Amino acid sequence: MAKQDDEEWIEVAATGDDEEAVLMAGLLDSEGIPVEIEGPSAATPFPEGIGALGLSRVMVPPDRADEAKALLDEHRGEPGPEPTDAGDE
Repeated sequence: MAKQDDEEWIEVAATGDDEEAVLMAGLLDSEGIPVEIEGPSAATPFPEGIGALGLSRVMVPPDRADEAKALLDEHRGEPGPEPTDAGDE
């Protein structure tokens, strides 16, 4: 997931959880939106979770930013499966 040209990409999400950033990037990629994650990794010697230094940023091309934000917002608002009570039969 690398930038395809020199134009400045737009941050559509930021999180302190690298795994969450990977999931968001996977969602966008599955919808055909070019995506890159910028931010901390296991290879860095610096401590994570210190303000903006600890954030993973999900980046997309400017012309796809609105679409990406809408898609992420749509999925953030989705409720999980309804709990079932086995005793209600």
